[in-house]
Amino acid sequence: MAIPHQTVSAGQRVTTSGSMLYEGGVDYFRSQFCQPLLHADFVPTTDVPFRVTAKLGIVEDHRSLRLFCTPGILRRRSGPGIPAHCLVIATGNSCALLIKDQTVRLKPGAAVVIDGGCDFDLVLEKDSGRSCLLDWLHITQDAEILFPGLDALAVINSEAITTYIRFHNELMTTDQGAELTSIPEVPSFNHLVEIIRAYLLGMAPSRPHDRDRLLYEQIKMHIAENLASQVLSSESIARHFEISPRKLYGLFERMGVSLRETIITMRLEAAHRELELGTKKVTTVLLDYGFSNASTFYRLYKKHFGGPPRSGRGKGPATGMLPKTRPADDR
Repeated sequence: MAIPHQTVSAGQRVTTSGSMLYEGGVDYFRSQFCQPLLHADFVPTTDVPFRVTAKLGIVEDHRSLRLFCTPGILRRRSGPGIPAHCLVIATGNSCALLIKDQTVRLKPGAAVVIDGGCDFDLVLEKDSGRSCLLDWLHITQDAEILFPGLDALAVINSEAITTYIRFHNELMTTDQGAELTSIPEVPSFNHLVEIIRAYLLGMAPSRPHDRDRLLYEQIKMHIAENLASQVLSSESIARHFEISPRKLYGLFERMGVSLRETIITMRLEAAHRELELGTKKVTTVLLDYGFSNASTFYRLYKKHFGGPPRSGRGKGPATGMLPKTRPADDR
């Protein structure tokens, strides 16, 4: 499974705190890192000297954390003031997750989506004498909203998704003290959520709505990968997924959106992000993202963002509004 790359949205700020190294100070690690950032406690294994390297990165309120530590238990408890945010955890070693009176064994390279409102213990186990590797994504939305039907946790046995999670964290926690805006190499939390949602829907019982949602997410990913194509159309998309154009239009109608407006909006947002970088002229960007007519691009861009396109930083972020136009052949 190839994971398409998507950048942060235009104007979205990425702040990385760099690397923090702790040696022997487990109490300080608990009070200054685990409790305020993970809302968790850490109990080290007593037969080995405590050592941890912890890195942190932030996009808006979302957090990426990477830990290399000696074995121990990360213990998270819900309660007043503890947000029930969604957690995505990828492990580099064998782990045991104790949650809701069940024990789930996680193999090296596995990932798990956890409802942050649940109490759990994550037991980090020693593996061939190496430190335990843990990638922890703290997504500031309710897990049930992001992943409808999630019952406390879901295990992801996808090497591609785990690799993408690690890729995400490596980029988010590399530059010490850096503040980045619209940098193409930094992936989007929203895109990661879409990939995980599509995976979980594929695991779910086959219900008509689930099949629709999975196909819809797959089509959006296909559109994102082909925004620059001049031949991207309902016909080409339907042909790629081996369905009829009528079924394609009907699918988007059931999702409450227009296929044509979805494609236009995704192209406009991508063009806007490119213009924010200030490395290309407007005429080049509009062609790069599938707009063959400059006047049409300017008109739609102004309707979508409230002003004309300009190359360079300093403009406001995308509004997320959909264009109001709808041709007669759209359904």
